[in-house]
Amino acid sequence: MKAIYILAVLAGLGGSAAAQGLSSAGGTVTVKGGILQVKGNLELGGGSFTNNGNVFVSGNLVNNQAMTEADTGALTLDGAAPQTVSGTQPYFTRLLNIDNPAGIVLDNSIKVGGRVTFTNGLVDATNDLAALIIGDTATVAGVSDARHVKGYVVKNGTGSFVYPVGDGVRYQPITLDLTDNSAGMSVRYFEGDAGTGTFTTTGASSIALEAYNNQEYWDLAPKGTATGKVIVTYDDYKNPSITVSENPNVFSVAHLTGGNWLNEGHNVTGTLTAGYVTSEVISSWSPFTLGAIPEAGLPVTLISFNAKVVEKNAFVEWQTTSEENASHFEIERSLDARSFQKIGTVAAVGNSNALQRYNFTDRSFGSQLQTVYYRLRSVDLDGTFSLSRAVALQPRGAGQYAGVYPNPARKASLVTVSSGIPANAVSLWDMLGREVPVRTSSLSDGSVQVNLNGVASGMYLLKLTTSQGVVNHKLVVE
Repeated sequence: MKAIYILAVLAGLGGSAAAQGLSSAGGTVTVKGGILQVKGNLELGGGSFTNNGNVFVSGNLVNNQAMTEADTGALTLDGAAPQTVSGTQPYFTRLLNIDNPAGIVLDNSIKVGGRVTFTNGLVDATNDLAALIIGDTATVAGVSDARHVKGYVVKNGTGSFVYPVGDGVRYQPITLDLTDNSAGMSVRYFEGDAGTGTFTTTGASSIALEAYNNQEYWDLAPKGTATGKVIVTYDDYKNPSITVSENPNVFSVAHLTGGNWLNEGHNVTGTLTAGYVTSEVISSWSPFTLGAIPEAGLPVTLISFNAKVVEKNAFVEWQTTSEENASHFEIERSLDARSFQKIGTVAAVGNSNALQRYNFTDRSFGSQLQTVYYRLRSVDLDGTFSLSRAVALQPRGAGQYAGVYPNPARKASLVTVSSGIPANAVSLWDMLGREVPVRTSSLSDGSVQVNLNGVASGMYLLKLTTSQGVVNHKLVVE
């Protein structure tokens, strides 16, 4: 392809300019506030290239020019055939838009300071010397099974971040919540077995694992030092049965290091088929996946947990058949099934193989105008704990739902949401706080139908906006 060599300054591009190919060799190229469309390769090196506008490239991007952090400028890779990013120097941009159905191959790193938008196509970053690098405050949008990174993603900075990784077929994210990240954390998702090892008691939890998922794992590798929590998501993909227990609290964050599989914590949110597990704070890194502990390792064997309305109060009751070194129970409440707060504590018997009955009364329940969720945290004497499933309780009166039917629901089916107050808007959200696109339609009786076509198995929140505020209802998709 013939390149156009520009040896002067391209300044004041208030509108747009186009080139069949562009090289900065021997000259200076500056895009000021307009649009530059490169209908071919963009080759940088031997000169100077500055983007303060919008650059669209349909061919390959070769960068041999040293660059600095980009405070302005957008790069869109929008070819129809596979595009390759190569060169000797990382390419820096403020905004990056991936819009190529044939995909982008990274043989050189791209660092994004503001936002990465996945509009169309995958990013192949399987070269371990090249990665999609996401800056301290940068965000990611548009990720899906058809739009994610197959390979390495490096995130700079601290805080919670959902890595947009997968295997090119399914988007399989992992979340890190870091308090220290000195030089960036590299993450890649892999199919297959991370490796066999001995189940030991030297992890963040002293309870040894009894199994781990040998069909998928995430390799977590800091470029410097890092400290924080790992949040492993599990669903219907690459998820063999690793436990015979019917209690999801046996799920743990499994960590392979030094030939040993460690239990790094088992704070579980979800069901046996879909949810996520949060580790304790750790600072050692390598492969992670979903693990399971023996049910006997839980502080109590919980056989029931329910809530009902008694004289306008919420009466929460539960039963255990086995307790070993149990300390106490913490009753937690939520209005969205995601963020729970402790509202009470009940002492445990401690050690028992007989049936034990407990209860707690929430006297503030009667003031609620929307569904309230309760769960139980069973705490051992050494501080380890397990969580029950969440149960929903609906107050009588204004804003009460007639229900969500069917629940659980099957993938690609329709669910009907009926409410005492008409909903102005209905949306679906996953347990990581991301909105899931769905089609909705209003029926003549005032209820709303939600089409679950394309929605993966898991636990979600149906969020209804009414004249009396926002009301959430938990939905399980099987």
